[in-house]
Amino acid sequence: MTTKRSLKKDDKAVSPVIAVIMLIAITVIIAAVVAAFAYGIIGGVKKAPSAALIVENARAGETNITVVHHGGDPIIDAFGTSPSWSFRYQGKECILGEDNAKLNGGDLPTTNTPFKPGDELVIDIIAASGSTGAFSSGESITIVYMTGDVLQRLYIS
Repeated sequence: MTTKRSLKKDDKAVSPVIAVIMLIAITVIIAAVVAAFAYGIIGGVKKAPSAALIVENARAGETNITVVHHGGDPIIDAFGTSPSWSFRYQGKECILGEDNAKLNGGDLPTTNTPFKPGDELVIDIIAASGSTGAFSSGESITIVYMTGDVLQRLYIS
């Protein structure tokens, strides 16, 4: 007596149980990556410091401004070989140097130094930007952090 066995053909590639387990695993992995970014475990984007900067003497007829750090976060590496911020006069980059800027009454530091609460920076913006003459009403001065965030923008009055 010969019995003929027939095998049932199964077209499913993965059983539903395996598919559910894989979906749960993928969800857990995605949640772990999102949490790592949220808690700063994985390197994130630098953000601009929250600093209270007051700019004095920005009026027509002047050439210098005084930037005073009244409080908040220090601006890390504000001075030195690659400063973390820049000054723009009428959209033109200002190059700060010992001949056109003074920090707390002395020369600018040549090493990476922060601009911290209580510090005062006096800048001859006209000399630093290579412009001529004095400020005119309506002109702009912008202080920009390396991330592109504007720390302070003012218009000459």
